[in-house]
Amino acid sequence: MTPRPPTYEDVWRFDALMRAFKRARRAKRGRGGEPAFYRDLEANLLRLSAELRDRSYRPDPYRFFTLWNKKERVVSEASFRDRVIHHSLVAATEPVFEARYIRHSYACRKGKGQHAAVEVARRMSRAMPFFLKMDLRKYFDRVSHSVLAGILADAGLDDGTLWLCRTLLAGARVPGIEPGRGLPIGNLTSQVWANVYLDVLDRHVTHDLGHGAWIRYMDDLAAFASGKDALWRLAAEVRRFCASRLGLEVKDEVTVVAPVTEGVPWLGFRVYPGLVRVDAEGRRRFQRKLAASVRRAAGEPCEEGAEVDRAGSLCGHVLLGDTLSLRRATLGRLDASGSMA
Repeated sequence: MTPRPPTYEDVWRFDALMRAFKRARRAKRGRGGEPAFYRDLEANLLRLSAELRDRSYRPDPYRFFTLWNKKERVVSEASFRDRVIHHSLVAATEPVFEARYIRHSYACRKGKGQHAAVEVARRMSRAMPFFLKMDLRKYFDRVSHSVLAGILADAGLDDGTLWLCRTLLAGARVPGIEPGRGLPIGNLTSQVWANVYLDVLDRHVTHDLGHGAWIRYMDDLAAFASGKDALWRLAAEVRRFCASRLGLEVKDEVTVVAPVTEGVPWLGFRVYPGLVRVDAEGRRRFQRKLAASVRRAAGEPCEEGAEVDRAGSLCGHVLLGDTLSLRRATLGRLDASGSMA
């Protein structure tokens, strides 16, 4: 059953903002402006509620910084005040979007995630002999604000909620990107809207074209079929639809149609019908991060507990694949100082 579309009041009510504050606080406890906001919490929430209700609210400028994870990324950090609004808006609207998503959309959804996406790729590789793998060029930078606003309107959001979405989009300036395009990396609303944007593609492939063996994890796309010709035709239609409907560009140079016996490159893994391997870059990243964790624990004994948790998380991630030999070899080569033997 399709849930009731939210009303704008579901976003700006004091109790909704209080719940949003608690979620934002858990994500940024003790930093990012949270302490100052908390010191006068009731007044700040009442002020936000009034600004949203009379539509005088305007988002603060973002703070930008650069991170390196496989490639350089500019991360945009919203003020704590704005993050409270992001959480309230997402809490109100997410049930509507969730009801629209296809089954095999796995990013930024409760009960889905990377582990489930790898497992379903493994199952599909066992059922069908060929795969298609596609990726989009600079996806977050190329999202069209006007197209996204139309998609949000089609979802049944009311006028006030749409006004807030457009206001947040107007303030979502990404360095080096033309006005009217781009979603700031590092924001809750960006993650949700990026998923909503490509849901249009998911439904075109699965509903209009009738291709059910389709998986998406944000802008990583994969499909499976019994023959190569069907997958090449699907690739051409995805390329056409992305360009004409969404203003997006497929990376032709990394588009692959091949037998599943060659391994499906998927989310840092190589998925075969019988096993899952961590790809070469993933192996290097695992070894580098694990060694750094051991070095930190050796240098700061008080951090040992935190580093044990961090190392456990790293090992838990590679457990997605058949990685017993990798984990044994890596741990066997590490000495107490974090150096690789």
